[in-house]
Parts: sequence; C-alpha cells; structure tokens
Amino acid sequence: MRSSLVAVLAVIAFSAHASEAPLSLTASDGTGLSLVGLEANAVVTDPLAFTELHLTFQNPENRVIEGQFHIVLPQHAVISRFAMKQETRWQEGEVVEKQAARRAYEDALHRKQDPALLEQGAANEFSARVFPIGAKATKELIISYSQQLIGSGTPYVLPLKGLPQITSLSVTVTGGASNVTLNKSSYVPTADVVVAPSATASKRGLRTGDFAVIRVKPVTEAAAAAIDSATVLFDTSASRALGFSTQLQVLEKMLAGFAPSTPVTVVAFDQTVKSVYEGPASGFDAAAKKALRDRRALGASNLELAISFVQAQTAAKRSRVILIGDGVVTAGIDAADQLAAKVKALKANGVSRFDAVAVGGLRDDALLLRLVTAGLPEEGAVIDGDSGPLEVSRRLVSVTRSKIEVAVAGATFQWPKTLSAMQTGDEALIFAEVPKGSPIAVKVAGAPVDVSGLGEVSVAMLERAVAQAKIEAKTDELNRMADGQKDRERYKTEITALSVKYRVLSQFTALLVLETEADYARFGIDRKALADILGIEKGRVVAVHRPALELPAPLVQNPTKREASSGGAKPKSDAAPRGVPAAAVEKSAASAVAEESKLVASKDDEADKKLSDPMEALAVKEPEVQRAPGPPPPPPGAIGNAASAPAPRPQRRGSAAPAERSEPEADLANSEGEDGRGRPEKGPPPYTGPLKDVMDLLAAKKATEAMNKALGWREESPGDVLALVAIGEAAEALKDFERAARAYGSIIDLFPARADLRRFAGVRLERLSDGLALATDSFRHALEQRPDHPQSARLLAYALLKQGKPEQAFDVLVAARARPYPSGRFAGIERVLAEDLGLAAAVWMRQSPGLKTDIANRLKSVNGSTENSPSIRFVLNWETDANDVDFHIYDAKGGHAFYGHPHLATGGDLYADVTTGYGPECFTIRGKRTGPYTLQAHYYSRGPMGYGLGKLEIIEHDGRGNLRFEERPFIVMVDDAFVDLGLVR
Repeated sequence: MRSSLVAVLAVIAFSAHASEAPLSLTASDGTGLSLVGLEANAVVTDPLAFTELHLTFQNPENRVIEGQFHIVLPQHAVISRFAMKQETRWQEGEVVEKQAARRAYEDALHRKQDPALLEQGAANEFSARVFPIGAKATKELIISYSQQLIGSGTPYVLPLKGLPQITSLSVTVTGGASNVTLNKSSYVPTADVVVAPSATASKRGLRTGDFAVIRVKPVTEAAAAAIDSATVLFDTSASRALGFSTQLQVLEKMLAGFAPSTPVTVVAFDQTVKSVYEGPASGFDAAAKKALRDRRALGASNLELAISFVQAQTAAKRSRVILIGDGVVTAGIDAADQLAAKVKALKANGVSRFDAVAVGGLRDDALLLRLVTAGLPEEGAVIDGDSGPLEVSRRLVSVTRSKIEVAVAGATFQWPKTLSAMQTGDEALIFAEVPKGSPIAVKVAGAPVDVSGLGEVSVAMLERAVAQAKIEAKTDELNRMADGQKDRERYKTEITALSVKYRVLSQFTALLVLETEADYARFGIDRKALADILGIEKGRVVAVHRPALELPAPLVQNPTKREASSGGAKPKSDAAPRGVPAAAVEKSAASAVAEESKLVASKDDEADKKLSDPMEALAVKEPEVQRAPGPPPPPPGAIGNAASAPAPRPQRRGSAAPAERSEPEADLANSEGEDGRGRPEKGPPPYTGPLKDVMDLLAAKKATEAMNKALGWREESPGDVLALVAIGEAAEALKDFERAARAYGSIIDLFPARADLRRFAGVRLERLSDGLALATDSFRHALEQRPDHPQSARLLAYALLKQGKPEQAFDVLVAARARPYPSGRFAGIERVLAEDLGLAAAVWMRQSPGLKTDIANRLKSVNGSTENSPSIRFVLNWETDANDVDFHIYDAKGGHAFYGHPHLATGGDLYADVTTGYGPECFTIRGKRTGPYTLQAHYYSRGPMGYGLGKLEIIEHDGRGNLRFEERPFIVMVDDAFVDLGLVR
C-alpha cells in the first residue's frame, strides 16, 4: 500500500460535478454543523464497489437541535446501512416501509428519544433527520453504500470536493489500480478522490455462487446523425444554482460544435418558460449568456411546461430537442410515463429526436432515459455533461440503438432484458441469478458474448447487487404502469419486501433508527431475523452477522418536567402574557404535566406490543372541545364569491413585511381582569441575522437595497430557505411578482421530499397572482408524502375551493377526516376538519343547488358540521415540528383570547392549544363581531426545530356558501418573540 503524499495526489483529480458539497448536516433552521471527522473505507471489485463512511459532526449551538443530514451518492449507487451512535453503542437502522418509518420517527422525537430517519429524496439524493444533537455535542453516523461501475474504464470516485474544512480526514481505498490512503488534518478538499480501475481485474464481470454480473458492449459500429436545427431546453431551476456557470459553459461549447448556420432556439425553463435566444448557433453571444445569468437559477422544475412550449412552436419548428439539466422534476407532471408520452407527441411538431445532457451531481438518469427513448423516429442519448465538449458533440451526432435483446441461458432472474439508448463503445451491466455449477451463456442481439474468466467477489456483495437489480426491474415495470392500474399496489408491496429483506433502500422504504428494542417492537418491526450488514474487514467486503441485540431498557423520563430544548413544549407558567389570570396559567401548566404523564404511561404500557397500525401506539386521545352555539348573526355585509366564481385576486394578499402592518387601535383597553383582557405584547424582534437586515430595509421602504442584500445572501448560501424567502419578500415589495413566485418555488425545488417545506412554499405562492396553481400542485405532493399531517389536506382543500372546485375539496377533506391522527399531536383537529367539511359543502351546494340534498346527506354521513350561518375563522398553522407557537386574539374592547383563556366575552372561541408543532389553532367567531381584531403569534418554545414558518388564514363565510380568504404568512426565529399578524376589521 502506498501512503506517500505524492502517490496519493497522483490518483486525485478534479471533478466538475462535485462543486456542491456531496454531504452535509445542518440544523432545521439552516445552522451548519462542523464536520470534525470523516473516515472513508472503500473496496473496489470491478465492476462493483462498496464504501463505508464514518462521519462525526459537531453542533455549534448552545441548544439541542434536530439535524438534517444530506448526501448525494454517485450514479448507480444505493444505501444499505445507516447507523447512529447513542452514547457508547451503535444503533443500526432498519429498513422499514416509508410512511410507517416517518410516523415512528416523529413519535420517538415527541417522546424525547434518539431517533434517526434516512430516506431517498430526488434521484440519487438521500436525506436523514437526526435527533437529538445536544448543545455543543458531537453526533456520529455511519453510511454505507454499494455502487456499480458501468464502463470497463470507469474509475472509483469518492466525492469530497465542495466540503468545508474537515478537522480529521482519513481515506482508504483498496482494489483499484493502486491501494490508496490519505490522512489530513484541518483539510479543505479541493478535489474528489479518483482511483483508476485495476489492470488485473476481470473486465467481463463477476460470479459467485448463484449470482453473476456480466459487462457487455452491444454496439460496435458507428453511424452519424445530423443536427439541422435544435431547440435547447436549459434548466434554470433553483437546484442548478451551484453548477450554473458550468452549465452555461456546457451550453456555449455545445453550440460552438454545431455548424455555424444551424438554427437554434434556447429556452430557459423552471416553473416558467422563456425563450432567451433564437437564431444561428454562431450568434449565441455574450448578450444571450447575460440573459440567462440575469434570470438566475430560481424556481421549481416543471419539465411538462418546457415540453409544452416546444409543442406550441409553429413558426420556428426544430427537428432536434436537447435538454440540459439534471432531470429532477419538482412541479407539474412528474410521472415518467406521462412525460414520455408528451415527448412522443412532439413527433407531430416535426421533432425527430430528444437528447439529454445531464449536469450536476444530483440527477435523475432513469427519467432522462425514459424521455430519450419515448418513441420518436430516432432514439436519443443521455449524455454526461461532465464528459467534455468533444464527447458531448460526438454523442449528439451519433446514432443511438435501443431494444437490444439480452439473453442469459438458464437464468432464474435477469436484468435488464433489453438495452436502450446505447451508442458505439457504450457498455452495460447484466445481473443474473443462475444455479451454482451451471455454465453461463450470454447473447446480445443474438450474438454470443465471451464470459470466460469472470472474477470472484464475496457472495454478500454480489447478492446485494442482484437484489438491487431486482428492485430496479420491478420499479421499472411499476413506472410504466398507468395510475390506478390494479397491479401497482402489488408491485409496491413486492419492492418493499425485497428492500427490507436485503437491506437495499428503495423509493418506498426508509432506514429507521430507534433507541431500544421495545421501540422497534411497539411499531411491529421484527429484529429477531435481522439481515446481515455489509462491512469491510482487511480490505474485503464481508457480511457482518447481527446476533440478538442486548440493548438497555428505555430511558426513564420525568413526567413532571417538559423542557423545550428536548423537543416538547414546556408548561406555560413562566412566560404568560401580561393580563393573563394566574389560575389560567396554573391550569395550563397542570394540563401539560398531565398530558406528558399520559405519553410516558402509554409508552410503558404498550412497549411490548406489535401493532398492525402504528398510530395505535400513541398516547391517549384528548377529549374534544365542544362548541357553544353563538347568538343569531346579524345580516352579513358584502362578501366576495371567491370560492364558486373566483374573482381576480390582488397581486398580494396580506403583507408579512413590518412596514405594511397596521398598528393596533389606540383606544384598546389595558384591563387585566378575570376575563383575560390585555393589550398586544411587544416581545423581542421576530427576526435575526441576514433576514432581520432584509426585513429592516423593507420596513424602511428600501426595497432595492433589500433585494441586493437578499441576492448576495443567496449567492453565499444557495440552499438557505430564509435567503429565498428574503428574495421573495423583496420582490413582492418591488412588485416583481414573477421573481417572488420563482423564489418561493425554489424551496420546492431544493426540498421536493420535505412535505413541511412544500406546504410553506405553497402558502407563500397561493397569495400571488398566477401562484395558486403551483401552490395547489405543491400541496398535493405534500399530501401524498405526509397524509398523516392534517395540514396537508386542509391546505389542498382550501386551494381547491379558491379555484372553484368544492367537490374535489370535499373529497380531500373526507379522506382527511377518516384518517387516525396521533393523540396529543393535533389537538382539536376533528372539530376543525368537521367544520372545514361544512364550509366545502356550503360552497358546493351554492355552486350546484340541484345536488343540495345529496351533499347534505354526504356531509351527515361523515359527521361534518353544517355551516349555514355567517362566521369568520382565524386559522394559525406553522410548518415546524415539536415547536410551540401560540395564537393571541384581541378584540376592540380589550378582550384577549389565548391558550389560557380561549373564549372572548364579545364572541369567539379558540378551539385548542397545539404545543407539539404544525397546528392548526383555530379561532372562530359566529354572530356579532366586535372588531377590529388584533392578531399575534407568540413563539413560545422554539425547541429543536429552529425557526417557525407559518401563516394566518382568514376565512369569512357569509352563511350562503360564499367564502372570502386572506393569507398572512409569517416567520419567527426568536424565542418569546411576538409576530404582529395585523388587524382584521
């Protein structure tokens, strides 16, 4: 083994796609954790490789946080191990069905235990939630993944470039052209570790026992394909920010390789589409590049919209379409079969071929492959944008072959059976299961392939690779099925079963770490027949058998103390607002203690149960608050008909900027009597850091300066949610509503698998002109991801109501009403959903009076609330788990409703106090109103989740099925801060 620095540097090379950090751990509020240790061990057995990463992060904060771990794997890699160190021992993650894993993780988090959850995000991106990370403490994780090295000259790459300074770095790679070790201290990687393949390894593949992988080269003859005209679809979505300059260079050099007079159209797309250049290839100049730079990488990625743009071209039809981007779709149609159908339909527009130049470390090659083989007259190619301009040009003008049949004689399993999008010199891997002792015979396009001299590898490594191929085969079949096809659920079940059995993560599973055996048992996760873990011993990949685990008993928790820093809300006895009766405070504190006692008792009682529905494992359900009927309402005033016939919406609904907030009425009383009266509180400013700077500039009417500061912030931190919010706020102040929408859409693009951030982005979008459609799309995806969060359904339903679709809204709410929710998590939700159903039914009845009886019967059958009188609702929700945001409502007579005093003497009730995150907290006034009302959100307990992202929604009903809405989004970052939510007159 060579360990000298010279030898190590000889195998390190720069990689263009690794400009963004391949892995990170941040707090939920964006605070970065220091990477104090990275130990990487890898074994290369061509054409397979296995990598184990031991990561140590340090929390720089003086508080307990939840961390968000993020890793982008090399192409054709899959995770097989995720473990977290808990005090002095390692707890292994188990592969669990994704929704069950999410519920179990959140349950453990709210029990103040040590859970972790890793799941696949977009394409080759994986993310994990890790809790808790103690104040100034370290957190150690192990991640292992297997990967395929497709081509015989493919090097092994350990992505490091883009990482911040690493306190201690240790790398060992065994089995390549040379064994490599690298040891560094206080090191900032400027390159990836790249190890060339061994010259002595078999280039034809591997066989051990019943399993085999064979490398084939199906196309040997070259043929040319002309480019007489082209439309280039250039991805400008937010995920392209870090690689934007490199992507521009790919475009420029690609066009330079065309014949100078070739007609081209360059189209920028994200959630909007804009043609930025049209003319000969040689005319793409500095002005055209500036147009793309000025557009910036913002917005969600809507590939459907880009394809539709090509379809709409009539005057300047092009025969070739070339996509430059990562292929990760975050808005609009994202199903591969539907997008492929849209590409195939371009034939009617004269398009003969669709190619994709894939850029960036994060990319969806599988989707791109479906698009380039969609069924146009000529097959296209998926081209690596990092392969250099000559290679990109060569592939664009080369014929591509598809439907190449592959046969492995005697195989009980084989994948793939046909090869697509293959060009001259391309290689592919064929995975097969052939009974041990039987000879292997392979034919490609009817011609035999020489498979003599196959190498050997540990059976565990090759068995997992074949299992991964089985999952890929079933996933491919599933992706080709239409929605609603009866076999879809069966395929999902089979994929999940394979994933669990072989510890190979899939799109339907996650790796879940819980604290004790009892916790796994409580969620029905069997750990007595555990799959072996792949590990590395003496430079070889081995299966590490896991005997029966001896874990400590569950931690004993003190039911009389709830600390916000551990993720739960503390009793509200030490920070009550001015004017709150002591009795109310004491009662609230006692209720909190009692609730915690129920949680602990529930855990102890049910620790050994295996439940068919994990929801049943949660705490005893709270009694529902009963609503007292209000007095008969006065005749309503003029109320809009937004639900049944949407009127033009203003460009902005309800400002979040302090400058546009009205001050409370000057004559509000300052009584502090038994009815809980008081006046609005003035706590610390809700913002801190760069967001405070931007918001202060907006308050001072300096919107242009605010925008410049926000854009600079985003350049420094492309993945910071608050930087995007700052751009959106500044853009709204400048009345640049398209840029504002693209800024908020960027949150969707960067976090497509985070239902909470999808909802937050939708909340920001829905109040902008032309933003409601994307908001609805985002809410729909959030509901698919987290149906166990009632806010997913509520936001989607009300977005549908705003679009005049009450029947669809009703159906969404019916499904939400039928779901079980964890007791103690969403206090008062049954009452809120029942009234939501009533409002949707009222709008539906007004829109379809002939169905009134049928609608009323449906409403009754699902125990909905009849809503036939005027009312106004103030609904507060926030997209931050395990946090406590309080709602405060003041009337014109000095009355004050809050968690300790939920009723206003002038009319109105706060349904419940949600102390565990998300909300909603609903305050409803029926009948006479004593306005104006002053509304506030109080950040009572930040907990581990960081800042609070939410909105106040005002829903006014005239009693006859007409609704009027107003949204007021907010952000709060500081403990004990009060956010002014403005007046409601």
